[in-house]
Amino acid sequence: MSVYLYKARKLSGEAVEGTVPADNERAALQALERMGLFPLDVRPDPKDTVAGSEGEDERGFLQQLLNRRVSAESAARFARELADLSSAGVPILRALDAISERTETQQPVVWGAGDKKEDKRARAILRSVRRDVAGGASLADALARRPELFPEASIGVVRAGEAGGFLDEALRRIASFGEREVALKRKVRSALAYPTLLIFLGAGAVIFLLAWVVPRFSAIYKDLGGALPLPTRILVAIGDFFGNYWYLAILFVLLVVGTFLRLVSTEDGKNTIDRATLRIPLLRGVIGRAALARFARTLGTLLGSGVPILGALDVARGACGNREFSAKLGDVIGPVREGSDLATPLEQTHLFPPEVIEMVSVGQESGSLDKVLERIGDRADEEVDHALKILVSFLEPLLVVAVAGVVFFVVIAALLPVFNLNSLIK
Repeated sequence: MSVYLYKARKLSGEAVEGTVPADNERAALQALERMGLFPLDVRPDPKDTVAGSEGEDERGFLQQLLNRRVSAESAARFARELADLSSAGVPILRALDAISERTETQQPVVWGAGDKKEDKRARAILRSVRRDVAGGASLADALARRPELFPEASIGVVRAGEAGGFLDEALRRIASFGEREVALKRKVRSALAYPTLLIFLGAGAVIFLLAWVVPRFSAIYKDLGGALPLPTRILVAIGDFFGNYWYLAILFVLLVVGTFLRLVSTEDGKNTIDRATLRIPLLRGVIGRAALARFARTLGTLLGSGVPILGALDVARGACGNREFSAKLGDVIGPVREGSDLATPLEQTHLFPPEVIEMVSVGQESGSLDKVLERIGDRADEEVDHALKILVSFLEPLLVVAVAGVVFFVVIAALLPVFNLNSLIK
């Protein structure tokens, strides 16, 4: 008998983890169900030699090569395909075969680009999922062992869909959720593309002026002698510094980048950054509304799929994408567990505008909370788009003025001595 590690939730929504002895993973899952637990992840204990060798045979290669999450776009597309096949009455094993198997001789259509790398990784993961399902595991359990494809919220929806007999609808919900997330990310990237281009072009222009233009003017002024104007002396000093100590500038940039990467690699650093982004003017409007959209949509999807509200709240708060936002939402679970309505503790977090609280209250009274939350998510997406436009409309002229100011200073500092050329020659 082997030992298996598990993560699960009680009916109250409380997260628990531990070990359970069993002959195989299916027996371990059955043992957890008898204990009244909602399993999220079950895997062999690496300290147990029997289970460890079994898990290594089945998943070692995938765990080494597929430890990075598949893109949301690919995951949503495969969820949509699986939902369509399932709704058409195709058995789950045949559906997984149809999606995951593609021969190397198949060629893309003339106007297509063929399989992307992310799609190939997703197909490899789905093939391993298919093997587990063929071995007797449920689809949700097989997906939970491969978190590279779907997040915890999506796996919870699949589990609820299997238990309730509406797997096709659950998969369609996952696909719609993923497609909205992809659309939101595309909006953000599209809105920030032009400001990012301005930053790089401005930095390139300044580097070109300091590295090529200023040294030539500096040599001419030194040959002429005489007292140079203050802006020119500042420009010459900067040019000399970059010419003689350019490596210090590179070291400074590397130090700043390294410090930032080290900061974002720690939990304290991530918490600090997430806390700061909710307090920066203009930026906090985008971050806060995006977190609200993810929370509302995830919670609505889980509740609509039959997941209990306590477990759905815990999963949804972890999916909002901001640790400060998530930490404050953790205070909502306790009052709801004690019998409070959802609107009151949400209002006490000071994260939600009054109209959202009112909609949640009405949704609970009418019994349509899941649909109301999905509408809140859609409206928050529209507000994110509006907040992005405001942010970009502020950033673009600011960056243009900053770049133009630097170039103007360089040009004026370089030309001022020309206006006083006669005195310099004397």
